[in-house]
Amino acid sequence: MRKILLALVLVLSGASTGRGQLIGDEVLSQIYRIRIGQEFGTAFTIDVDSQQYLVTVDHLIPTGCTECSLDIWSDNAWVPLTGKAIRPRSSEVAAVAIALTERLSPESTAWSTADQVELAQQVYFIGFPFGLRTAETTGAQISEIPFVKAGILSAIDSRNPKAVILYVDGHNNPGFSGGPVVFYPEGESEPSIAGVLIGYRWDALPVVKREDLRDPSAETFKDLYTRGNSGIVVAFSIEHVVDAIREDISPEP
Repeated sequence: MRKILLALVLVLSGASTGRGQLIGDEVLSQIYRIRIGQEFGTAFTIDVDSQQYLVTVDHLIPTGCTECSLDIWSDNAWVPLTGKAIRPRSSEVAAVAIALTERLSPESTAWSTADQVELAQQVYFIGFPFGLRTAETTGAQISEIPFVKAGILSAIDSRNPKAVILYVDGHNNPGFSGGPVVFYPEGESEPSIAGVLIGYRWDALPVVKREDLRDPSAETFKDLYTRGNSGIVVAFSIEHVVDAIREDISPEP
């Protein structure tokens, strides 16, 4: 039953199997729904030098906390977790790693630098939009199955090498923030994490009356706008989180 549900996730999300590859249990088992107060989001584990860390978006974590607390959904229950917060040196990188005292997932997917993912390449972003999930399971590997969405890498902004941004052509929703951007490196059969998703670019859309929706010359309401989803997903390169973790392990003298 779980394999059927997983296949449905991939089909309904629009994820392509290109080269016969799927987003399988080895990736899904390291992605978690998290809760901080009344806010929900996504987090995932990575391994750096044999130590495991939980990565998420910084705006979900209380500002300035060093020992940060959150709830993580695991084994069909909310479990409290507290750990040291490790933030990238550049404040522009809106991501944070939480040092774990014990492993959450048996394995973690490899990570890659931004120059390993190619322009126009198929990528996937994974998480829990609006706190939704596909199904709860009884296995130890996956407590619940996250949503999988697909897009292509539209652009890489590396003008600031300390805050490299990945732009993905896709439709993001609230709750995906903190999830991984996953791809298959050229010639590789195993997936890799390219970035941590922090949100989407919104577009200010003026407000008009319903009867004027089809009239581009219709008068708009002054200073009233809605935040439209531009379809541009924004992520930061995962390498900045890895660099911060390594600097924390071995700080410069």
